[in-house]
Amino acid sequence: MHPEWWFAAVPALFAVAVMPAAIRARSIGHDHADGVQAMHVVPTSRLGGAIVFLAFVAVALVSRQVDHDDLEPALMLAIAALPVVVVGLWEDVTRRVRPRYRMLAAIASAVLASFYADGIVPRVDLPLVDYLLEHLWFALPLTWFMVAGSCNAFNLIDGAHGLASGTAIILFAGLALAAGWTQDGETLAQALAMLGALAGFLVWNYPKGRVFLGDAGAYFIGFMYAELSMQLVARNDEFSAWYVILLAGYPIVDTLFAMYRRGVVRHRPLMQPDALHLHSLVYRRIAIPRELQRLERRVRDTGPPDGVERRRTPWRAVDASQRTGHLHRANLRVAPGLWVHSLACLAMAIVFYDNTWALLACLAVYAIFYTVRYRALVRFGRRHVRRVPPAQDDRRTR
Repeated sequence: MHPEWWFAAVPALFAVAVMPAAIRARSIGHDHADGVQAMHVVPTSRLGGAIVFLAFVAVALVSRQVDHDDLEPALMLAIAALPVVVVGLWEDVTRRVRPRYRMLAAIASAVLASFYADGIVPRVDLPLVDYLLEHLWFALPLTWFMVAGSCNAFNLIDGAHGLASGTAIILFAGLALAAGWTQDGETLAQALAMLGALAGFLVWNYPKGRVFLGDAGAYFIGFMYAELSMQLVARNDEFSAWYVILLAGYPIVDTLFAMYRRGVVRHRPLMQPDALHLHSLVYRRIAIPRELQRLERRVRDTGPPDGVERRRTPWRAVDASQRTGHLHRANLRVAPGLWVHSLACLAMAIVFYDNTWALLACLAVYAIFYTVRYRALVRFGRRHVRRVPPAQDDRRTR
């Protein structure tokens, strides 16, 4: 039985309707923008991911009530996801959960999915590895590692308005396209449910930035992408296993590059956060300078505000609320440019969906592009970008 339109509509409407409760609960789970990776300037609720999870559960329960079998596996996956969602939510509320414990929660969810939802890597279309995957002593640890890695990857890219959720929408759309093409009703239904829940969240997250996914949402998205990818590959031999890997090329490469940057280049702990992700560099070295140029043109055309000396820099010539507005607009510039990365990976994955070596080559090409782009931003930042007052200065003036 093919999924119907309400597989996406129910979670979307649920998320849109319930999200204001998360927004108003700032005193429970909020982000004061004082973290190393913060790119926002207004305290914002981090409970949006919990609503995404509840929206997914809601459509699964509705499906069960109307006897639609296509979403039957969704409830079991939701139960398996509880450890990582609960621990992620506890981090969103308290900000005191160490990264190692969050990773252990992701592994716990992967273990539950392996035993109760058939969540085991079926193949990777590489002869030696596929032979080893026939043995549980190899297949289970590899599965748990990949699921935990997927959770961490989405958490790392969750740094700008709409970036993680928009990227996830593109990725789940890729899964839905593949599942629809192969008549895989169960995977299609669950991918549509995730698309609906994320679309309902994105209404409140972009462009206004009224609510964030938080750790609970980012980990849940990563968990679901890994599990649905395994379902798709297990049930459909027409698609290479590298289709789902290339599809997630942006978060995967960003995570691997972060591990290299922290562990090899900077000799720091792999779990120590930094503000050197690609989206952080785009924000500081492309988005903010463009806002400065826009502000300079406005001050040049209209003159500085009354009581402000013309010789002062344009950034200092506006009050705190206007600076906050410019920083917010700079934040909005980040996600669309990086959505293009995922769209490019989606296009390549669709073209070479059944050709493992072509998919591997495309992933290598994207990794090279990412590295070149990253290095160019680093060099550009060293040579051309002027320093601007940090967001914290604006918050102290309010």
